[in-house]
Amino acid sequence: MKSRDRMKDIEYELAEALRQQLERVPSLEIESITQDREVSTSRNVPLARPDILAHVKMADRAVTLICEVKDPAYPRQVRSAIDQLYAYMTRYRLHEDADVVVPVVAASWLSPESRDICAEAGMGWLDLAGNCRIAFDGVFIERETADKPKPAARNYRAVFSPKAGQVLRTLLRDPTRAWKVNDLAEAANVSLGHVSNVRSALRDREWAKVDDEGLHLTAPDALLDAWRDSYEPIRGKRSSWYSILHGRQWEETLREALNRPHTAGHAMLGGLSAAQWLAPYLRGNMTTLYADPTVMPELIEALKLKPSKSGANVEVIEPDDPAILKERVEIPGAPPVSSPILTYLDLSHLDDRGREAAEHLREKLLKWQ
Repeated sequence: MKSRDRMKDIEYELAEALRQQLERVPSLEIESITQDREVSTSRNVPLARPDILAHVKMADRAVTLICEVKDPAYPRQVRSAIDQLYAYMTRYRLHEDADVVVPVVAASWLSPESRDICAEAGMGWLDLAGNCRIAFDGVFIERETADKPKPAARNYRAVFSPKAGQVLRTLLRDPTRAWKVNDLAEAANVSLGHVSNVRSALRDREWAKVDDEGLHLTAPDALLDAWRDSYEPIRGKRSSWYSILHGRQWEETLREALNRPHTAGHAMLGGLSAAQWLAPYLRGNMTTLYADPTVMPELIEALKLKPSKSGANVEVIEPDDPAILKERVEIPGAPPVSSPILTYLDLSHLDDRGREAAEHLREKLLKWQ
């Protein structure tokens, strides 16, 4: 019931948003904007009906705008809305008293990808963030905004949560592989429910497909682009340290300390420090370490670390999500480093030079057909 009530609220808000957009055109006379309008056959059998229906006059021409509302409105749902609108357009052109029928996909928020799909299909669009494109008979209303309603932003980022990230990193390690749900859950060390949720999210966004062989990524680059744009740095305790070790002595001690078998937990290089071993491009002045809290006493002793508020040359991140430490990459003759995916995401949120290093790493290690 709550979900149905929420959709009714969204439809009401979108009907008002449509009214506001149409009122911007002085030559249009709005006759009515209605929601939940039932249409019946001669036998009084209910037919599927548009979520929002607007009747306007333009000079002596009758214009009907038919809106199909989707929430969420990922590409998969938008294509479904477009199919429904095609059916409505046929009916209204044949049976309704309208000179012009204008189809519009409406949602609380439409991503740029979803808007592109609408444009390719010749559909208008409208959302509660202020994005709008409605065109007919010399009328052209278009507006774009970078804003996202908070619920839509949360839903959009949900596929990149820490648990989902374990699944995504597993998929991106070999984008060509087809995965059964059980195998993917085991490889990513998450529940079957998490895998099912991620699978649905990937399909909705058209980044993956499911067939008899299992789940395939179909757009790994688009997935990685979206993850980069929505990425939030790994959460956890961050601390700054100073070590008197430097040069070759520092590298040898670091390699020995991180490669040493620990009784529990792991540690690895991250960020620019990891990138120097994965795809050298830019050397930073700060060594970045991801470490499990259980190994911190050993690292502090081995690396001769002293707490430092200023002049620090080592940053340690103790991640809330320990899974990233289990995905560390072993490189012969080098300390363990964060995975290429995590390293790329971390670099992408540094300064301009860091982003250049990120793209260099992507070009070297994350190129897919």
